[in-house]
Amino acid sequence: MHKAAALMIGMALALGAPAGPAWAQDVSFLGMTAFHDNDVLFDGDDRWQTGGASISWMFGPEGLADLPGAPGELWEIRVRGQVISPDDFTAPAAWDRRAASVLTTTLHTHFETHGVELSAGAGFALTGPQVPLIRFQNVIHTLTPANDPLVPGFVQAAQIPNAVYLTGIGEAAYRLRLGEGITLRPFAELQGGVETLGRVGFDVFFGAGFDRGVLARDGTTGFAYQTIEGTAPRGVTLTAGADVAKVASSALLPAPAYSLTPWRLRARAGLLYEGRRVSVFQGVSWLGPEFTAQPSGQVVTAFQVQYRF
Repeated sequence: MHKAAALMIGMALALGAPAGPAWAQDVSFLGMTAFHDNDVLFDGDDRWQTGGASISWMFGPEGLADLPGAPGELWEIRVRGQVISPDDFTAPAAWDRRAASVLTTTLHTHFETHGVELSAGAGFALTGPQVPLIRFQNVIHTLTPANDPLVPGFVQAAQIPNAVYLTGIGEAAYRLRLGEGITLRPFAELQGGVETLGRVGFDVFFGAGFDRGVLARDGTTGFAYQTIEGTAPRGVTLTAGADVAKVASSALLPAPAYSLTPWRLRARAGLLYEGRRVSVFQGVSWLGPEFTAQPSGQVVTAFQVQYRF
């Protein structure tokens, strides 16, 4: 197991250990949210980071809408599916990456101390044909009117193989008020498991949609998003951000067949509309090349829709 993964898993277990009053409160179901990303709208085809979705179930004291002051009070169970493809999966080039299916399940605790927003999570990730996401993608393609091509059997057979990875992830962020309705939120992240990396970046919010609530971060696009519905005030918020990561190792781009880019870059912008009964987020993220033979970056869209009955 990678040292970074072991460190993050140990941190999550330590933070979740019984700590007096934090465990004395009743735990209630606070809601579920989903966040999606897909490359088809701008890239026009399924390639590289082609699609993914995260689903979160939130648990904590009844009525909780903001970060608590101690770990172990607010919990998130997150399940994330991800599909990766070559540039042309019907006839992959020799230089291109292999297809991959990844399913990650993690348990996170979120809290705030001295103005610093912290989250730590641990779990496991599955790769390979044991995760049927590429087959599910083919089913979706058969149902679309565009008659999209299917991932052929030889590409599926050559995908990243079956494996299980212990996973750890942690993030620290801080809000800086730059003016009326403008907030800068720099962050740092450590991740170990399928990919082991360190990342630093920022988000800037023009509007009040992210002033409160509990934020998570999409692993593909980098967008911060609300995990508890109804915590954002009504209105429109523009968000933009960028980050850079140093990747130490990647089971999705295994050496020596692939050489990782020295730095992995992302830039993004999105719009959140929070209404009385509906919340809609739409964003666009540019992802830089992940391996040196990749000829260009790509553009991926992200979206989230929540409705209150």
